[in-house]
Amino acid sequence: MGGTGYSANSMGVTYNSGFYLSRKVVVLTVVVLSALLLAVAVLSSFYVRCSHTPSQPTEKFTTVTRDVLAIQSVALKQQAEEEKKETKTSITRDPGTRPSATRPSWFWDHLSQSTSGPLDRPSLSTSGPLDRPSLSTSGPLDRLSLSTSGPLDRPSLSTSGPLDHTTASTSETRDHPTPSTSRPQLQPTSEPWKHPRLPSDVVPLHYDLELWVHLQPDQVEQSSKSFSGRLNITVKCVSPTTWVLIHSLRLDYQGATVLGPLPESPGADGEQRAVGQVAVNNLWKFPEKEYLVMEMRDTLKAGRHYVLQFDFSGLVNQTHRDGLFRNLYSDQRKIKALIASQLEPTFARTIFPCFDEPAMKATFNITIVHHPTYVALSNMPALAMSEREDANRSKWIVTSFETTPLMSAYITAFAVCDYNYVNGTERGKEVRIWARKDAVAEGGADFALTLAGPIFSKLEDVLNVSYPLPKIDLIGFPVFNSQAMENWGLITFDDFVLVHGKDDYPEKKTIILCTVAHEIAHQWFGNLVTMKWWNDIWLNEAFASYFEYYITKNIDPQILKFQNEFFYYSYMRTIFKEDHGTMYRTVSTEVKNYTETKEIGELFDLYIYKKGSCIVRMMSDFLGENLFLKGLESYLKTFAFSNSEQDDLWNHFQMVLDNQTEVLLPASLKSIMDKWTHQSGFPVITLDVSTGMVNQKPFFLSDYKNQMTPYHNNTWTVPITWIKSGIVQPLVWLDKSSKVFPEMQLSDSGHDWVTLNLNTTGYYMVNYDQLGWKKINLLLEKDPKAIPATDRMKLFDDAFRLSQHDYIEIETVLELTKYLAKEEEIIVWNTVLKNLLTSNIFVNLNSHNIYSLFKKYLLKRLTPMWHIYSTKIRENKLQDDTMSIISLRNVFRAACWLGLEDCLQLSREIFLKWMNHSETIKYMEYALDAKLFTTEAPKVIENVANTEVGRLVAKDFLISNWQAVLERFGREYLFILADILAKPIFTESQVQELEQFFGNMLGEEARIVLHEHFQAKMKVNQQNDRKIARIANWLKKNMDD
Repeated sequence: MGGTGYSANSMGVTYNSGFYLSRKVVVLTVVVLSALLLAVAVLSSFYVRCSHTPSQPTEKFTTVTRDVLAIQSVALKQQAEEEKKETKTSITRDPGTRPSATRPSWFWDHLSQSTSGPLDRPSLSTSGPLDRPSLSTSGPLDRLSLSTSGPLDRPSLSTSGPLDHTTASTSETRDHPTPSTSRPQLQPTSEPWKHPRLPSDVVPLHYDLELWVHLQPDQVEQSSKSFSGRLNITVKCVSPTTWVLIHSLRLDYQGATVLGPLPESPGADGEQRAVGQVAVNNLWKFPEKEYLVMEMRDTLKAGRHYVLQFDFSGLVNQTHRDGLFRNLYSDQRKIKALIASQLEPTFARTIFPCFDEPAMKATFNITIVHHPTYVALSNMPALAMSEREDANRSKWIVTSFETTPLMSAYITAFAVCDYNYVNGTERGKEVRIWARKDAVAEGGADFALTLAGPIFSKLEDVLNVSYPLPKIDLIGFPVFNSQAMENWGLITFDDFVLVHGKDDYPEKKTIILCTVAHEIAHQWFGNLVTMKWWNDIWLNEAFASYFEYYITKNIDPQILKFQNEFFYYSYMRTIFKEDHGTMYRTVSTEVKNYTETKEIGELFDLYIYKKGSCIVRMMSDFLGENLFLKGLESYLKTFAFSNSEQDDLWNHFQMVLDNQTEVLLPASLKSIMDKWTHQSGFPVITLDVSTGMVNQKPFFLSDYKNQMTPYHNNTWTVPITWIKSGIVQPLVWLDKSSKVFPEMQLSDSGHDWVTLNLNTTGYYMVNYDQLGWKKINLLLEKDPKAIPATDRMKLFDDAFRLSQHDYIEIETVLELTKYLAKEEEIIVWNTVLKNLLTSNIFVNLNSHNIYSLFKKYLLKRLTPMWHIYSTKIRENKLQDDTMSIISLRNVFRAACWLGLEDCLQLSREIFLKWMNHSETIKYMEYALDAKLFTTEAPKVIENVANTEVGRLVAKDFLISNWQAVLERFGREYLFILADILAKPIFTESQVQELEQFFGNMLGEEARIVLHEHFQAKMKVNQQNDRKIARIANWLKKNMDD
């Protein structure tokens, strides 16, 4: 490397001089230099041994005999060897090896580098407990397309409408997406590995990744335990640094090298090759923050590009479904296995070293080495396939894939499986549904195929933004705890939510439709535009949930007919049961340095999915669909292939608003919407129809209402949709704690009436004064259809919950039920019965002498609706009635519980089978089956325990199976079951019995905690006793109405 005046692999500096020196001077100089060189060598050796200071906690590498010093030695030795052999081993990829590739518009020429390093090195270590195949020097990763110079052209999205699928390059150029600004202020530190967020000194540009999946069909158990890989990451140094931190977890390393800096311009042959290497003095793991730390001998230069090279290996997850995991399953009368990935939120680092933060976007070239029996899938279409021999001369297939667009590491995806598929084409792009061969042969993948293409087209049309990838694969796994994951171009599902069998129950199609729609919506919301940090994960999930609803109603005619009812039942009702003013949880959380994956995982809850989608729907309603979609189009096109935060979204809606005059808001969109995303809970809007006064207060549970109101009196800017005497009124805004709307005032006489929150578009509860409730009751008895069905559902839910927490009297709720003999919508009846049959008050009526009164009162009103639907059942007219089907089970349960003879006759055989003790035990044993969803399995036992007879059965089941339940669901789940079984307790003896029952399982400390809980439950039931007495009095007075 002469000519530069500096030798990178020398321990000293060699100067080239043209001066003539005398022999003595030369000899003296040689002696002095020799002594200096010897001293430097000794000191360097001492430095290498001692430079790993105690302030850098380490984890020993788990590969056999491999520790930090060994890795240092390997790295330094490889550095010297690679330079020595560079001219011999450097492999330049023949341009003809991939002749058919048409580079996509987002393709970044990462240069056909001729460099040494892990992608050219002949083999990975085969030492260790597993006999891992050695990597051959041939194969697609020898192409080593490394990025060096030139800005990256970010692809622009089609603005001429979704039918234009060209993605012409934009004039805007960039080296890399701007590092996230949504991180807390970082404090300068000499130990950056102790900070929970990656430093911004170095950012990724491109990954060249090869994964070798060792799975073999004739050695499933042994071969499915490990994988190995080679990786080149082209990075840009943003500011000078001697440290490079990268995420890594449970990976072992056989080597690490840093090449560069890469030249800023191509050479005479048009190619840019790395010049030299940067010595890695130290390489260690910092497991507390899941970092791999590289300490450079020299400082990386700001603005220059480098290449990080790694050889690594890891273990396939055998039990959990994250990282690279294994599924065992039965297909074609054989036990088979597949290997696949689940990387959200922070599991990419368990498969390959990476910058595992959502704003650290890069492009990827992915190659998978796999057994010939299997097919390999990834985010992009397969580009080339070749053969490779391992050290044992066994044949392997090398599948390489096209270059991805800029994307976050957590949406990369891999699958190696023995599957079949069905396929179609949508607007020139292939759509494939992958599943077990038996399932495909039986037509199980056909229904999803009929959905996927139209959903893509609908979203392109609605958003006016093209889907930028050339294909889409949807694949179902026999067991997948996440249920579904939106990986760009390779969406993964549990079979349950993708494959439809001929004997599946009717609503299974709706489940598949909703799930597929949700994950496809993520291709725009989350993949194309990604939140900068996890505090704004709602930008992904809330919009995917909203468009799940939007697409579902446009594909299923029955849901379109009852679209508001469907949204309320499926999204809003669920979160309203959980949300209240003292909840710490908000839709958008403060920016936080999450230190554990668990902390990020806990953000994926009802609040970002359900509450987030409710708030998005409310915004869509007051903006109007046209402005709403224009704002989203502007937002998506501006931040395509990049990252955003909440304010970016508000700004683009505001820009659209500022360019029109039809929709006027009382404040900026940001000031309106921030209150809904940053404040916990929701308001109770109370209308006094006598005066027209409307006020708002946060909703609190009864236990906290009096204590919290003085300290937590948030207000929201509330859009109020309303209807008066059958006429829809203009939208009004409540932008303060109270306000008079004279137009809402009613007289005591007359037949006028008012209801707020038309079509339940607002995320709030509504209460009325006595006159307001009276007017509504009179209207319902006269003409219930004057109020939309969804609003009738919300009326009941609001009234029951307001009564439960002492906002209104129980008699107000009961008055609402008088009209029910005229209620023909089963979805409304479902809401009523859910409240009556699960309320802490009504669930205990069976233990009181008023049960017969309650039964008589309710059956009188339920029977007319029952006759309507029993006729439809007998005539098989409900097969495509989605809304009726999802309500029917609960109505059946109620009708039979109330002793309706026709219901008992129609359902006796099925009902008796389910209530049979042995069958119920089998049902609960099914919950312990690992193949059932982790999120769904607990509900099996809960459903049994929630019935009167089931409580006894569940207790018997727990006596024999509590250890299995504890192992499967954890300690907290036993507390959940304890709460369910304690629902009917009234006496001290019942408290003591349950204490002893669960104390034997959970120990003395838990028994003390449960004692307090059971005592509180008993007191609540005793208080409810007083309400039950009032119910009895009301029933006696109104039995004949």
